[in-house]
Amino acid sequence: MIKTILSTKIILQRRFSFSFGIRGSLFSFLHQNTFCATACSEMDLKSVVRKLQQFADPSLAESWDNVGLLVEPTPPHEVKKVMLTNDLTEAVYQEAKAWKANLIISYHPPIFVPMKKLEQRKWKDRIITGCIENRIAIYSPHTSYDALAGGVNDWLMEAFDTKSTSPVTPSVASTGPHNKRMQITVPRSTQDALFKAVNGIQNTLVTMQELNQDLSQINILCSNGTIPAILQNTQDFSDKIQSTELLELQKAPKPGYGMGRIGKLTSPISVSEAVERVKRHLGLAHVRLATGVGCENISSVAVCAGSGSSVLKNLDVSLYVTGEMGHHDVLHAVHSGTSVILCDHSNTERGFLKVLQRTLTELFQTKIEFQVSTFDQDPLVIV
Repeated sequence: MIKTILSTKIILQRRFSFSFGIRGSLFSFLHQNTFCATACSEMDLKSVVRKLQQFADPSLAESWDNVGLLVEPTPPHEVKKVMLTNDLTEAVYQEAKAWKANLIISYHPPIFVPMKKLEQRKWKDRIITGCIENRIAIYSPHTSYDALAGGVNDWLMEAFDTKSTSPVTPSVASTGPHNKRMQITVPRSTQDALFKAVNGIQNTLVTMQELNQDLSQINILCSNGTIPAILQNTQDFSDKIQSTELLELQKAPKPGYGMGRIGKLTSPISVSEAVERVKRHLGLAHVRLATGVGCENISSVAVCAGSGSSVLKNLDVSLYVTGEMGHHDVLHAVHSGTSVILCDHSNTERGFLKVLQRTLTELFQTKIEFQVSTFDQDPLVIV
């Protein structure tokens, strides 16, 4: 078994340095679109991360994703300037370095799989070592912002006038550390002793309820790992216990949160008008269009920022809007009567950064300066 030298999240040492340097031009221009009060203060990184996670809970992200704080300088690390980018490229890193950013929020995680080496011949490695040398933290929200109410997918849907929208795949509320509930029914004369025996078991929450004049119920929120300790602590009461029931806690849908968005338009529009609306909203000169068989007007739309192949499947709508889809997925949609607009992956995400900039400036009460990268762009161009 090969051990990974560097995991997907990196903690920096204060005096950690490399014998190699990052080469690149410095940027000596005035940055546009910077949001801050006249005199910005600063915040500790841990406080910043805590606030970012309150804004968009990392549990909203897909299970395969790598979100959160990916590069953490040793404390104290004060944050005064934050660079926002969709993709953390070398040009964006150099821009952040020249601007003296303390934190980069990169929508796409620059560290996605475990890294076994950091080598200067690899462009992503050069970025990570550069951030290490210059004590720049990296935070990535990725799919937690996709699922967020008011996040990337809601912004993408704003290309259209809709009368109702909802997530294609709803998020579910977290049950926290507990996924089970054990209900133990005992005589009321035993309730206090049993409550005392199970109360205080680590990672459990115990409550008591009187069912009638004879019986009480002890309710224990627990997990698979804490069940053995509960059973051990209750074995002395086996002759008193009337019944024991173990229930699975069901996760409830979280309204407004989830992957993709689906909605009905206030009034039907033509396919060509839908194309123009998307181009105008995303600031694009060109998009790719596949017209659905028999699709003359658009009355309903489903959108998915980035890659929509896994989300936009067999939906009863007139139009799909996403960054990219596989050939056979597009073919299936078209012959099912659904038109498809493809805009290239990051073009369906990047425009949200301006919205995010305003939102975070307000959230942090102008204590931190937020700058949207001017060097961040989709690698594909139509020629």
